[in-house]
Parts: sequence; structure tokens; C-alpha cells
Amino acid sequence: MTNLNIIAKPYARAAYEFASKDGVVDQWLEALTVFKALVTDKNVLNLISSPIYSQTQIVSAIVDQLTDKVDQKILNFLKLIAEKNKLLIIPQVKDLFEEFKNLASGNKKAVVILAYEADKTLLKELKEKLAKKFNCTIDMDVKIDSKILGGAIVRVGDTVIDNSVSGRLDKMKNILLS
Repeated sequence: MTNLNIIAKPYARAAYEFASKDGVVDQWLEALTVFKALVTDKNVLNLISSPIYSQTQIVSAIVDQLTDKVDQKILNFLKLIAEKNKLLIIPQVKDLFEEFKNLASGNKKAVVILAYEADKTLLKELKEKLAKKFNCTIDMDVKIDSKILGGAIVRVGDTVIDNSVSGRLDKMKNILLS
């Protein structure tokens, strides 16, 4: 788990519990998705990094534009994050919030990294095996990365299964060097 995920987890958990209690999880997820896109925009990132404006000032400008469109409780959450100077954790908050939602509904997201495109039957078989292993429904996000040379890397929550050629070579290198 990255440092930003560690910082974001309590915020995401609190937001999820609050939204769940009010029955507005989808509304919160939609708003967090918009905030994530906003915070990861290059121009907004430059603005956040600028010493000219505080994060609270930036969020105030955003909130003024969204007051009629987004629930006040969600905007208050955004203001709280800005007051703590933690706007850069919003992408992790959104991803963790979505993870909490999936866990509550018996779903988990699996990120599968392959060296090359795989056929649908292989992906279907992998999805079934992951569902059996983790005892839940799996939503798979498949990515291609030729740097892993072959095999696959699978991430489900905090679990990483590295069965890639590059991963095996790294392990072998570490063994030989020790």
C-alpha cells in the first residue's frame, strides 16, 4: 500500500460509511470520480502546487461552481480535505471508496497486467479462478505492459500475485546476489 493510500484510507472509509448510512453511495462515488478527474488535471495540479493559492482557496472556487449540482455534505468533505492540505489524495480516496463499495456488495476489482493481449477464454478462466480464490465476484481490469516479458501480475485489493517473467528474473537475481 502506498503512502498516499495509507493517508487516504481513513478519509475513504469515513466517506463510505457516511454515504452508506445515508444511502447515497453512488452519488458520492460519482462526485469523487469528478473530483479525481479534476485533481489529476495538469492545470489543476499546477494550481495546487502553486504557493500563490492555498488548497482551501482553490476548493472554495470549485465549491462555488458546484454548489447547485453537488450535495453540500460532499462539498464539505472536499473542504475538509483541502483544510488538511491533502487534495492530492483525492484519487486514492475515490479508488478506496470504490473498493469499499465493491467489498460491501461482494465484489472485488482485479487489475491484471499481461505482457500481451490474451484471448477471451483465458481471461474468463482467470476471472473464474480469482472469484473462487477470493470467494467473491471479480471485476477485471486488464492492462498490457510488455516490460513484464511474459506471464501476469494480478492485484486484488492488497494482494499481489506476481507470476511474470520479469518478477521471476528479479527474484532469481536477488537470490544470486545474496
